[in-house]
Amino acid sequence: MFKTLLWATDGSPEAEAAVQFAIPLLDPGGHIVAFHCDQRLVGPRVAGGPVLPDEADRRARIEAQVESLRKEGVDAELRITSSRSEPAAEINAAAADAHVDAIVCGTRSLHGLTGLLNGSVSARVLRHASVPVLVVPTAEKR
Repeated sequence: MFKTLLWATDGSPEAEAAVQFAIPLLDPGGHIVAFHCDQRLVGPRVAGGPVLPDEADRRARIEAQVESLRKEGVDAELRITSSRSEPAAEINAAAADAHVDAIVCGTRSLHGLTGLLNGSVSARVLRHASVPVLVVPTAEKR
């Protein structure tokens, strides 16, 4: 169905579920571009620091997930970018750069103050994407 997919991942279980949902949608010999945006802080005292304090752990988890995909026979590559830009914009730019057929991402269903402050990256990707976007809900929503 798809020759190349961009898997937008933050290393979360929800992102892992999204790629597992998407693998059967790949054409034989298809390719997955795993993409992670390491969002960086902007400001005079904290400029350049990661927004998420566990960024190093996330990177290690994502690298392990990509290696696991390769061991399963999936043609996968990892691209990580550090940016002060909004992650959704970086995801859409990476999709255009990699000439993918579609983007796949999970949704964490954030609620309350966390949801209000962080918003939905998947919704922003969807609004501005130039290719189809598969947004995979959390397991309890399916």
